[in-house]
Amino acid sequence: MRRLLTWLWLVPVPLTFALELLIGSGWALILGNVIAVAVGLPILIRAQLRPGRSARLEWAVLGLLAALALAVVAATLSLTTLWLSLVTLAMLTRASSGRLSIASIVVLAVANIACPFAMADGLIFALMVFGLVIAAIAIGLMMRSNDRTLIERQATATEAERRRIATELHDLIAHEVTGIVVLAQAAGRSDNPDLRTTALTKIEQSGSRALEEIRRLVSEARSESRADASQVTVSGTVPDPDQETASRAPVASGPQALRDRVAAFGGTAAITIDTPTEVAAQVWPVLDRVLVESLTNVRRHAGADASVTVTVTTDTGTLLMTVTNGPGTGGIGAGSGTGLSSLQVRVGHLGGRIGAGPEPGGGWSVTTRLPLNPQDDDRTGENR
Repeated sequence: MRRLLTWLWLVPVPLTFALELLIGSGWALILGNVIAVAVGLPILIRAQLRPGRSARLEWAVLGLLAALALAVVAATLSLTTLWLSLVTLAMLTRASSGRLSIASIVVLAVANIACPFAMADGLIFALMVFGLVIAAIAIGLMMRSNDRTLIERQATATEAERRRIATELHDLIAHEVTGIVVLAQAAGRSDNPDLRTTALTKIEQSGSRALEEIRRLVSEARSESRADASQVTVSGTVPDPDQETASRAPVASGPQALRDRVAAFGGTAAITIDTPTEVAAQVWPVLDRVLVESLTNVRRHAGADASVTVTVTTDTGTLLMTVTNGPGTGGIGAGSGTGLSSLQVRVGHLGGRIGAGPEPGGGWSVTTRLPLNPQDDDRTGENR
């Protein structure tokens, strides 16, 4: 329907042409109409199909000027030529990109305004045409502004998608890759065949999970980039990158997911969970995401041999999770620095807060506070 509306400017062309044929406007005016339609109409249609290209519209201006000259000879106002001139002015204004385009707009506008002076009561018709010319240029400026706005929104949507993919890579894949590096280092430093076999098995499992996540991420990015582009074009809205990030958090339905995360870390980690059963369902995926990031940072900075203590308790309507690690032999080095900011967004959506800092005796601690029953807003999407 929207595409159909953009082509409605074609409807008056055959009507005005047939009208001027029926009333017998004279050979000069009819010839001018033929030139205007034959030269201008194909170029205008091509410009409609490929907006933003004004190079060939100047040729339409030349044809319309020739038609206007014949209208002056006939001393009659040509409705067909006037209508095509107004459409050309709007398209030129929309796509103008240089001096030639601006000069063409001025020349065509002046020619249409000057043409009625060859008629009786020409001043009245000239004033009428002047108003129509101003309206056509104004419509062209509106379309030009709308085009720029859509380009900016599409650029914003593209940047939001890039940030979402970067967050996904960090949150879901960096954890597996960090584990692979730690296991590979441990296997390389050990002479125990059984340990090497176990490490290689876990490396294979982690690599397979990371590969599945990458494939899923690429598949979703392809499908949703088309949907987002359609959303920007049709509705003019831009997807919320925070919502996109939150909606793809790992799914955890209860405390067992946290226990599984700690167990997967190794024997140096322990977890204590003391919470009431009425914890809201959307809290667990966020806690799981915080725990994954915290354990990944322990491996990265302190090393896999660092002791880790995880406690989950409640205090006056607030759920408190603390992840504390002691000093270790050292990990693989610094990360990207985006993990904490991503977690702050996730926790903030549920009305919570997160803090991190060094421990007095060495090590690091991450503390997360969340409401037991947060007010889920439209951006959360954790449980969708």
